Amino acid sequence: MYANNVAMKKIVFCILSLVLSPLVDVQAVNYCATESWGYAGNVTGGGTAAPTLVTNENELKNALKNSNKVVIITQNITVSNQVSIEGKNHITLLALPGKKLISESQTKTTSGILAIKTSTNIILRNITFEGPGAYDCDGRDNLTVTGSQNIWVDHCDFQDGCDGNFDINSTSDNITVTWCRFRYLKAPKAGGLETDDHRFSNLVGSGSNDKPADGTYNITYGFCWWDEGCKQRMTRCRNCALHFLNCYWNSSVADYYVGPENAKCYFEGCTFAGKANSPSKIWQPYNNTTNYCTFVNCTGNLPTSSSTPVSAPSYTYDQLTPVTAKNYVTNSSCGAGATLTVTNQTEVSSSCDSDTPVDPHPQDSIIVSGDCCVDLSLGVAPTVANNGIPTDFRLLSITTNMTKSTWDQGFLNLGGNADYISFDFSAYSATIAAVEFDVTIPNWTAEKNTIAYHWNHNANTQYTISGPTKESVSLVAPAEATSFTIQRSAGTSTRISQVCFEITGDSVTSLSPIPTKSVARKVLRDGKVLILRAGNTYSILGARL
Repeated sequence: MYANNVAMKKIVFCILSLVLSPLVDVQAVNYCATESWGYAGNVTGGGTAAPTLVTNENELKNALKNSNKVVIITQNITVSNQVSIEGKNHITLLALPGKKLISESQTKTTSGILAIKTSTNIILRNITFEGPGAYDCDGRDNLTVTGSQNIWVDHCDFQDGCDGNFDINSTSDNITVTWCRFRYLKAPKAGGLETDDHRFSNLVGSGSNDKPADGTYNITYGFCWWDEGCKQRMTRCRNCALHFLNCYWNSSVADYYVGPENAKCYFEGCTFAGKANSPSKIWQPYNNTTNYCTFVNCTGNLPTSSSTPVSAPSYTYDQLTPVTAKNYVTNSSCGAGATLTVTNQTEVSSSCDSDTPVDPHPQDSIIVSGDCCVDLSLGVAPTVANNGIPTDFRLLSITTNMTKSTWDQGFLNLGGNADYISFDFSAYSATIAAVEFDVTIPNWTAEKNTIAYHWNHNANTQYTISGPTKESVSLVAPAEATSFTIQRSAGTSTRISQVCFEITGDSVTSLSPIPTKSVARKVLRDGKVLILRAGNTYSILGARL
């Protein structure tokens, strides 16, 4: 799949009668790669070695003491201390669906989950690393790669690392990180050595003089997602050449995203959203060093690319539009994270892959105009599955900062002034025309009487609530609004129960039916655009792009 270096065509949305559907890219991307690519191309791991199945910490440690191994985690394993692959080569470590490596320790000597040290040709796939929560105790990471080369980390979910989620240091080099998700679901522990909030996700190079033999870390981050809770280091990178391909950043608590120090970074098909979506925060250089960045086909409030451009890497890869890449990455069934299907016989696959082009969200019928009401009264986060989000708006991205907030029966209770809920429709070829939402401030006073909101990533505006009973707030959106955020500002409990949006979009006509898959393949060969409609019916736009 990754041998194809064909530029993806931009997604367009169209209307046909009452059914509205997305165009899918002319070339589909496989969620499950058949081989490594990027700077760690040709990594084979343990190859075809007979698998060793492990169910506990001792079995895992023993299995990783030898080279030329395929090891499969078949049960959740809580480690008492960091497990190491040290001085061993040609190893593949997999996890069955839903199985985790877990650390509950927040101490300097016993924290951390897995370290790869002075090893080569290592593959990690489909592993959830569940840490104890961030704490600045000079502890260890969920995963650390030290002095190792030719490492491929694919479809892993990194959560709540004590020191960090995934760090690379010493003489490590030629590393590819694909389809990985980085996030923090637990509150950080205060009282650390230097900071009360050490949700610092990814570090490359442990110090200014840390570097591999040739002086440059070469690392590919492809289809990765820096999600909610990440505070800093996405990544903090020293002495490196990094390729960020089709990645997504959307943390609502981020101080900055990428912190370079003597670095060259090539960004392609990436989307920047969330709190740090500003030129000085997306790219925040350190220590007065010379750094270079090039942004190609990216979206967000981007910094200006360097006057001296960074060259694209020489290996081949899939190029996507930012919207398409984000849809792939955030697909809850098959996107970034531990979403692969792994068997005891080492078979690895994705339920979304097939031999024909597919939409990143199969079965979707995407509405680009109409009303979208989100129910916040369910006692849990709204989803399509629980009917909190209308089926036709399944690509709606909802992010929250829930430091002191709770999902209560009947409403979302915003418990802290930093807490908010944000709705992002940027996956659609559409804009927000208006919004209406219900607000209740039970302990309302003349001094505690506001709710804050903002469009896209603009500054907050205060809206005054007239009393303690439920009140509907109606707002007309500014031009080009694709996201909307509600944030507590009253200094007391604020309840939101329902939010309704009026969505508008453009229409395209001239559609013709495609009766079979073979005809659909011919459409693609002819350079036309394929549209996946509700019920998996194929149609084409009657003109070439």
